[in-house]
Order: sequence, then structure tokens, then C-alpha cells
Amino acid sequence: MAEYVVEIDQHGNVNLPQGVREELQVREGDNLIFRAKEGKIEVEKYPQNIYDHQDILTMVE
Repeated sequence: MAEYVVEIDQHGNVNLPQGVREELQVREGDNLIFRAKEGKIEVEKYPQNIYDHQDILTMVE
């Protein structure tokens, strides 16, 4: 498992390193799920159209 250090910009954004994008097989327009768990962040590719499940997810822009 590779590890990367990324910086949060002034807007709270981070860029996913290419290795992470390749590992998750994500590209522009894909949706991700972020979970805060025990002081860590888990990231998972959302396998479906996120707009089909708006009632159970919190959207962050």
C-alpha cells in the first residue's frame, strides 16, 4: 500500500494523487464516499449514481 502526503488548500480541497486514482479506478465526474472513523478518513468509490441515493447521503460541496 502506497502512502501520500497531500496539502489541504484554502478551500478545504485536496488533489488525489495519481496512484490513488488508479487504485480506486476513479476519474473526473466519479463520486467518492468519505468516512471519518477513529481519527482517520476512509475513501471509497461510490459504485452507483449518487443522485439515486440523495435521501441517505450528506452532500458536501
